[in-house]
Amino acid sequence: MELTCQICGQKVTIAEWTEEYERLKSHPDTPYICPSCQEKIRREANRETQR
Repeated sequence: MELTCQICGQKVTIAEWTEEYERLKSHPDTPYICPSCQEKIRREANRETQR
């Protein structure tokens, strides 16, 4: 399954045997966010809570 990150537009291929594939297959309208963008969001959220 090929997905596009909703934030950066990077295309990623998800293997059928992964847990993420099963989650996205059962909820196809869920937006995909790549691991890189997830990490950026997590770091920014941590910075915001430390202020």
